Parts: sequence; structure tokens; C-alpha cells
Amino acid sequence: MFWIIFATALALLGGLAGWTIGDGGASALAFTIVGGALALSVRDLKRHHHAIVAITIIATTLGWRFAGLEYGLVLGVLAVAIQVSINEFVQRQSVALPVSLGLTFLAWWLGWHFISEMAGLIFALMTFLTQVAVHDYFLQRKHTIRRNFPLIGWCRYGFELIGDELRQYWFMSDTEEAPYNRVTRRYIYRSAKGINNNLGFGTQRKYNQEGEIHILPGLFPIPDTERMGNRLPALVIGAKRRKPYHCPWPINISGMSWGALSAEAVQALSSGAKLANIHMLTGEGGLTPYHLDGVVKRVETDKKTRWQVRKLLSSLSFGLVSVPAEPTGEVVGGGRIIVQLGPAKFGFRKSVTRAIAEQTLRGIYRFAGQAMEQPFTMLDLDKVRQVAENDQIVGFELKLAQGAKPGQGGKLPKEKITPELALWRGIPQNEDCYSPNAWDEFNDVPSLFRFVKLMQETTGKPVGIKIVVGREEAIEEIARYMKESGEAPDWITIDGGEGGTGAAPVDLADRAGLPILHAIPIVDNILRKHGVRDETVLIASGQIARGDDVAIAIAMGADMVNIGRGNLIAEGCIMALRCHTNQCPTGITTQDPRLRRGLDPQDKYVKVANYNMVLQRSLLMFLKTAGVRTPWELTRAHLSVVTAPMVEKRMDELHPYPDGSNGKRNPVLGEVPQDDPESSDRFGPKLIKIEAIK
Repeated sequence: MFWIIFATALALLGGLAGWTIGDGGASALAFTIVGGALALSVRDLKRHHHAIVAITIIATTLGWRFAGLEYGLVLGVLAVAIQVSINEFVQRQSVALPVSLGLTFLAWWLGWHFISEMAGLIFALMTFLTQVAVHDYFLQRKHTIRRNFPLIGWCRYGFELIGDELRQYWFMSDTEEAPYNRVTRRYIYRSAKGINNNLGFGTQRKYNQEGEIHILPGLFPIPDTERMGNRLPALVIGAKRRKPYHCPWPINISGMSWGALSAEAVQALSSGAKLANIHMLTGEGGLTPYHLDGVVKRVETDKKTRWQVRKLLSSLSFGLVSVPAEPTGEVVGGGRIIVQLGPAKFGFRKSVTRAIAEQTLRGIYRFAGQAMEQPFTMLDLDKVRQVAENDQIVGFELKLAQGAKPGQGGKLPKEKITPELALWRGIPQNEDCYSPNAWDEFNDVPSLFRFVKLMQETTGKPVGIKIVVGREEAIEEIARYMKESGEAPDWITIDGGEGGTGAAPVDLADRAGLPILHAIPIVDNILRKHGVRDETVLIASGQIARGDDVAIAIAMGADMVNIGRGNLIAEGCIMALRCHTNQCPTGITTQDPRLRRGLDPQDKYVKVANYNMVLQRSLLMFLKTAGVRTPWELTRAHLSVVTAPMVEKRMDELHPYPDGSNGKRNPVLGEVPQDDPESSDRFGPKLIKIEAIK
């Protein structure tokens, strides 16, 4: 599309120049053709220069020989234009360029011939812009902004082209924006597209600034020519459960609910997780078909056309021509799912009548001097048990708090609550939905652990908890109870205070909760001090976006990471900061059908997969750099931090291990997967070419 705009613009400028300095329409036509042809030849001479140059020379020579030099030059540029159009159609199977140029030139000729030369240029410009708008809004699906805002969306790309210059002289630098600076966003965008995300001229980070963390390389890195170096053993979560989860990669997608996100965004995340061989959390909004089924591909145009023709023939022949079943789109399917449950228990609440009946029965038992075995809960354990039978569900997470708003429940603004959402969650449509900020089933560590055990026994699958670290005494109490009872959640997700959300009070988001890199060593050290570190898996979440973020979080003491906003950026998020308004311009955090239509999950799920596979490749790269073979061999000794000008300390000195282990951990690991050269190379999983996905 860029080349269409460039070629047509140059053609129009050429026509205007020819009309101005020449002797009328003939000169304008000649200059128009020359401008368009030269613009298009810039690209195609690189790819097909031998054939194009040869045919152009032949055409020019023949024209010169039989009609003179001027005709020879015109015939030469016409030959270039024709060859470019043919190549556009044959190589890319796209008629957009030849059709667009043809209609533009036709409009120019009609305006010039019947009205005036200037009218021809105006007609050509309007015809071209109309074609771009139609293409943006109806035909292309890869660029959400252009699909939602045709023509206007091109301004964004234009400003991006001169963004470096504008920032260098007028505005902020690449490293100043928050919560994710331009360097990080560019890394994610390019990773998602599977293209080169390297940099030139060195890092833009203030490498010796106070607080900067450095990963310390080993003297002898692990050779990346070792095939074993591109794979990892699975981390076994919930080894004591009836159905443990063998997690292939320690990088997964954080919980983001349908409601906060559009259905299309959820579908893309789920199918992207499947393609990258990772799992995703549902968020507290509950498990939906969008999580389970993922993306459903569109029916190919030729198949749909053939079916419609057969249907028409059947009608005309009064049923003599049989009609096959209507073609349906291929279901890509969703990835592995961890169901997140919050205090509101969306999708898993008991009905009011059932709750009243149970409470009545409980009163009868109490009157008879007996007690029911299970504590009363509004959580429908039968439904939980039924969902757990699905092999796609690999675990359940109890959300105690969220980093962006600890102490407050989730909030879904009424602008986002559609009739479908209201029905699914069982909430009113015309008022904001506030989830409770605390569970009814537990209010201290012993009751929390009893409920975790109930969930583990009910589902037979791993059950974890999600917390935000505040005072250390609370973590001490959890560790002591783990030691005394022998029970433990199968994982603890630590959400940093810098975590994201669709809607949160700004003062709570700005001030409450420890940052993730502060919180990880606190929890890790307390568990080590009580001798229960290996009884659970630690998962870090909160503004982790790049491969170095992953490696640092794991070296600090986490076993895995969850990433939320990074995956939204991979889907096309431009950080418009309108998540809470239902006006997300990219269709990701909105329920507005007009904006959602711009988000094509069939395109985005591949980008989500690519982004996560780039993170996998990056983690493997850092392991080789540090001279270790698994992520769980990384320790704080592999990190240093700048503490003052010209002063740097190793992280294990700042956060020493209390048990003399030097950071050693003993996770339960599965087998290393078999080598698969088809899907991986020496650096890790192979990325997917976007052009190959239709």
C-alpha cells in the first residue's frame, strides 16, 4: 500500500509538472506515466532487475528505432509500468496496484478530456483516496488503526517515518515514555511481526545510571550450536496432584478478562498461546468460549463463492443440482488455560435458590447437632469439578489481590457492559460492575489454605494464589503455615505494584504494593528461611515485556513469569491509555462493535505467538550467555546493580540468601522434549512468517 501511495503521488506530481511546464495534455500524460513508473521501478528493480532492465531496453530501442527518441523513452517507461503491474499480480497475487493505477489514470483522463487539465488531476486524486479508504475499511485486516480510521490512520505511519527526527529536535526521547517506552514497544511490535528487532549504534539505556541492572556473562558461554541448548525441560507444577501440569515454558500470558478485553482480543491471545506452546490465564471475568475455542478462521473466498454458485444453480434447477454443506471456517483452537477465580466468582457462582437451599439444610444439620463436611461457599464446586475435567484446563488460580489496585476488587465500567456480558456475568447492564475486594470463604492464612486444599481435592489439578506483597509479616505467616501443615498452594503469583489493569484509581495504582523486583527476593528469601521454597512455584508479574526482563525476574528468585500488557502491544495496542473508556482505537480493550471490527484475530494470534517465541529465544540466549542450561540455575549472583555513581554491587550481596543455598533451587522438572528441527533452529522456536498465514 505504501508503494501505491508513493507511485500515485509521484505520478500526480509529474502530471502537474508536465501540465505546467509543457504544451498541454500530452506533456501532462507523459510526465504522469514517467513519475508513476519511476516510483514503482525503485522497488521492483531490486527484485526483478534483470528481466525488467532487459525488456525496458528492448522496448526503448524499438521505439527509438521506428518512431524517434521521445517515443522510445515513453515506450520504455510504459514497459516498466506494465512489468511492475504484472509482477505485482503474479508475485503477490494482488490486483490492488494495477487496478488502483488503472482507475486513477482513467479518472485523470476523463477529467482532463471533458473538463480541464486541473480537473483531471483533482479527479485522479479523489479516485485514488477513495480507493485507499475502501481498501482500508473493507479489504485489509492487518492494520487495526487503518481499518477503524481509514485514510486518517495513514497519518500515524507518516509521523512514525519522521518520528526519530521530531523526537531528536523537538520532543521526548525513545526511553522517556511510560509505562512502556518507545524502545520497548518497538521491540514488541517487531518481534510480533517476526522481523529484525536488533539495534544499531549501541544501547540507548543509561547503562551506568543508579538502579540499572546488568546481567553478568560467563567467561565460557554455552555454544548455541548444541541442539540441546534450544529446548528446556518442562516445569512440573502441582506434582502431588492427581493431574500435575507440565509447563513447557516459564513465560506465559497473564490474566485479562473478557469484558476488560474484547472477544477478538481474547481469541487472539488464546490461539497465540496454543501456537507458542504456552498457557494463558482467564482473568477473574471467567472462562468463556473465546478462551477455549480461540480463533475461527474465515472461509476462503473461492470456497465460499463456489458454494454460493452451487446454491444458486440448485435454486434455478429446482433442486436437481445438489448443494454441499455450507463451508465453515477452521477452528484454530485455544491454548492451555488456567482459570482465575476472584471474589465475585464470575461464571462459577451458585444460583440464589441453590444457595438458600444449602443454607437451610445447613441450619437443619446444626439444629440436629451435626456439621456438614464442606464449609458454605457461593462457589459452585460442581461446576468447578466439571470444568476441571476438560484437558485444556491445567489449573486454577485464586486471586487475592492485583498489583494495579491491591485491596480493591475489579471494576468493569458500565460503558463496556453489553447485554451478552451482563448475561454471562449475571450483572446489571447500566451500572458499573465492582467485584468484591475480599473473599467470603477465607479471611486469614489457615482458612485460605483450607480453601486451597478444597479446590485441589475438588479439581485434582494444581491450584495457586495471586498476591501483592505488602508487609513481610504476611509472607512469614504463609511460610510458617506451609512448614507446619505440610500443605501449600501449587504456585504463588507475585503481582508487582506496577502491574496493569483496565481501570484503577490513579492514587492506588501509583502508591500501593511493592515493585516486582523488590517483591520477588522478599518472598523467595522468606520461603527459603522456613525451608519450604521447593514446595511451591513462584511466578512474577508486573511490567515484564522483554527477554532481559524475564531473565532478571527469574534470576531474582521467580520460577516463571506472566506477561499481560506486552501481549496486548503484540496484538496492536498503541498505548492510547483509553482502556477504561470503551474507546480503545485498536479494538482490544473495548466492546464497541465499530472499533472491535478493526481487530482481526486471524492476523493477531500469529503476532502474539511470534512475540512469545521471541521471548523464549531471548531467554535461551541469556542462559547461554550466563553459562547455564536451565532458567532455574540463574541466581542473584548472575546480576549486578548500580548503587551509586561508579559503584556496582552484586545482587546476592544486596539480597543475600538466608539458607546458605547460594540460590540453588530444586524444581520438579519433566523430560526435555525431543529435538524437532522443523519447528526450531539453533536459537529456539522458529518464528512464523506473517505473509504465510492466510
